[in-house]
Amino acid sequence: MQIRIEDYPGCLEAARYLIAARESGVAGPRLPAGCRPQSLGQAFAVQQRTAQLLLEDRQDGISAWKSALPSPEKTVVAPIYASGVAYAEAGPIAARTDVLRIEPEIAFEIGHDLPPRAEPYADAEVDAAIAGARLALEVLGCRYASPEHASLPELLADHMFNQGLVLGPRIASPDSAPGSMTITLSVDGAEIEQHAGIHPNDHPKAGLYWLANFLRGQGLGLRAGQHVITGSYAGFLDVQANRDVELAYGDLGILRLRFAR
Repeated sequence: MQIRIEDYPGCLEAARYLIAARESGVAGPRLPAGCRPQSLGQAFAVQQRTAQLLLEDRQDGISAWKSALPSPEKTVVAPIYASGVAYAEAGPIAARTDVLRIEPEIAFEIGHDLPPRAEPYADAEVDAAIAGARLALEVLGCRYASPEHASLPELLADHMFNQGLVLGPRIASPDSAPGSMTITLSVDGAEIEQHAGIHPNDHPKAGLYWLANFLRGQGLGLRAGQHVITGSYAGFLDVQANRDVELAYGDLGILRLRFAR
């Protein structure tokens, strides 16, 4: 699937609208009809204009990306900003709601830049750029009160439900990220649920390989220090704030955290 950045007259207005909704923390109506993106290329233009404004006005740069192999039904690619990235080991993570929707993932850390260039990156080149990997949680949320009524370009413009990213302990090696593993959720020391977790692309690095070449083709690229998540092992899980949460990722390790409200 080929997507190209496609600027359009309503792009800046859409970006400002979504930034305001992001900062208020309150979901609102769909984008005004006059500035709604009509294609995935226009949606990606909104993402990039949003990133430009956040960097220029708030020094809030892109610290991570979410991605997945595209399908005929959906394209998942979105930046995650430094203000939305937290480390579980640093202590309680601020929450705006009493219940948080999370997805257990593996985050791959980029060790050196993969800049734009004419020729595609081979998988081995992307592997060589990976400095490590961590247990991670994507925090979900949408700027639209009724996302089921929003178009795919609107959802992509809104960063595909991303609200933030929690980074946990490092795992032994990026190559140890499995295609499947048991995900166990415990709250306040009691096991709540267990899932036979399967990565949606079977191969956890597949979305990273795709992202490196997608960004390359847009004249962008991945930068050293950024993290990339590529899909949930257990769909989404709902957890309450002000509780001690543990997620066991098979034999890889345990991510412990607490959302504080």
